[in-house]
Amino acid sequence: MEALRLIKTARHALAEARHVPDVLAEARQAALLTEAVGALLTESEEDDDLPGLGQQLSEAGAHAAICLGRSVATNALVHGGRVGRITELGEPAVALEALDDLLREVGETLVVLACGADSESLYWACIDGVDAVSECKDVTARLIEAADRGGGAERTVLGGAEPEPDGRSAPLLVVRLGPPGEDGPSDYRVTGAAEASEVSEVSVSAG
Repeated sequence: MEALRLIKTARHALAEARHVPDVLAEARQAALLTEAVGALLTESEEDDDLPGLGQQLSEAGAHAAICLGRSVATNALVHGGRVGRITELGEPAVALEALDDLLREVGETLVVLACGADSESLYWACIDGVDAVSECKDVTARLIEAADRGGGAERTVLGGAEPEPDGRSAPLLVVRLGPPGEDGPSDYRVTGAAEASEVSEVSVSAG
């Protein structure tokens, strides 16, 4: 199955997840999908930069999967094991743009979980996941630039964020977090090109 179709499926599954174990499992599946996309890029002959960056993406995705796997229950790991169905990358630039959006959504979701975490173990699992996913996103941005150079395509910006001068999307999150317990819920805000001033309440059931 083509990577783009699986990425779209992963984005839908993440959006539909309502319980913490399911959200973490979907975040881990996104990391595994990132690893698989990177592995496919290592075989690319379209651009000299893609194989090396693909290897970096594969390693970053594997690291993110390990970080997220520490907090995922065994029965949740088998849920959404769609990555095994990937057989081809398709158009690299299109697949990478979709992957970039998926990684952004995973990072934002993990921030929400961290803000509402009722235990330090969940909090730190989410923070470790955010860092690992951010690394994946950085490599993906470099791959998009390389794919655009190779194909002469322009980056299509999704989600309302305008590109910065180097072609990457402006950061969507400014996070101020602390472990649960001492001073009550931590605060955070979402920012983008429009400098959004409010964050809609988001809740995920722990049941």
